[in-house]
Amino acid sequence: MNLDNKRTKVKNLKDTGGQARITCPPTLAKNIDTIKISFWVKWLDNAFLSEIQKIKESIQKTTLLDERPYHCPGDFNWNVQRTGVKLFNFALLAGDLRLFLSNRDSDSNIPNVKLEIGSESCWTPGYNQIYQDFLAWIRLLDGIVIKEIVSEVHLALDVVGTPIGNLNISEKDFWITKAPHFTRHEKHRQLTGISIGKNALMLRIYDKVEEIAKSGSKQSTFSEFWSVDKYDEKPVTRIEFQIRRKILKDFKESEEFDLGVDTLENLNCSLNAIWRYCTSKWARHSSEKVDFELNHQGRSQNSAFWNLVSAVNWSGEQICSRQRPRPKKDYIALRKQYAGLAMSLAAFHNAHPTDLDHIVHITKHIIEEDLVGFYRSNEPEFIRRFEKKQRKIYEGVSALHKLKPDHPEYGIYPAPYGTINPAEGLYV
Repeated sequence: MNLDNKRTKVKNLKDTGGQARITCPPTLAKNIDTIKISFWVKWLDNAFLSEIQKIKESIQKTTLLDERPYHCPGDFNWNVQRTGVKLFNFALLAGDLRLFLSNRDSDSNIPNVKLEIGSESCWTPGYNQIYQDFLAWIRLLDGIVIKEIVSEVHLALDVVGTPIGNLNISEKDFWITKAPHFTRHEKHRQLTGISIGKNALMLRIYDKVEEIAKSGSKQSTFSEFWSVDKYDEKPVTRIEFQIRRKILKDFKESEEFDLGVDTLENLNCSLNAIWRYCTSKWARHSSEKVDFELNHQGRSQNSAFWNLVSAVNWSGEQICSRQRPRPKKDYIALRKQYAGLAMSLAAFHNAHPTDLDHIVHITKHIIEEDLVGFYRSNEPEFIRRFEKKQRKIYEGVSALHKLKPDHPEYGIYPAPYGTINPAEGLYV
């Protein structure tokens, strides 16, 4: 695809509305801003990889070139790079598109093709169009996509007409977030943005006009989506969530579903749910400072700015939520561990290995003495720890969570070495 001749424009939804402390009426422009997709491709004829290898070797024989064009079928004008990257032999660029290829077979655990669609191409001609053209390109080269996985996506919202300095976002105490990392960014002592979190999930809020000041092509692209004649005609604040595979795989309809957001189709159907989680569960900007010492986070009201952000509607009506893996507490494994510890304690008291009654008596006495002693010496701490352990076992992570059949709430207590007659009343 020739990125210098943009043929179509991605449909951009714009909303207007008025909010306190927000310029009225603001123009909102939203879209996926970056996306990375891994593919497992079965090549019926991989002769083109040999061609790319020859081009790469020719580049490495000279110090005058870092890339050379690869003339191939389809609309992509790829340029082969001097070196590959980790896990991939070849790197090819076309504008802000990056393609990584490997000689691995499609049955490997690691993908053999990776496509990264940059910011400008995501907006125009649009990430969906690029994706469809790329699949057509694979078919032209006698390739069959066996599997695909979205490994990273950036969801971006531009608030046009609102300066970042008017939003009071640079003070950490106004943010309620699950992320421990908070960074303020400045240029010449002027706020240019903030970042919250890192790696798997990150929020960036920054001055988009400042960010594209040296990129002429981006200035032209975004001016159209912002409905301005010049890119710096109005201030623009960008809200951008970077979401990686570790988070995407947890978005499911229920815990019973093994897979989360895998394909681009899955992602398009889940954008609303992902945005709701990011703006309501993971991070919120409060209208006032939050008293964290008194645990007043739940009482805090969103700022007018954040109400505007969280109310934005994306595509996708799929009902899903983040199903985080619950703590794994294996009842049988714990009982086996407990029995092993009891035997070790009894061994300290020189009990005979065949005197079972004596061994049981010793361990009963020790556990009773320790539990009673702990409770009497520090009752609040005993209760706190016990309730914490109860939450780990009994509480699910979402309203969609269902207990497993052998969960203790059902009154089933499996024994690792067979059961004793319940009539003997060993426990309730």
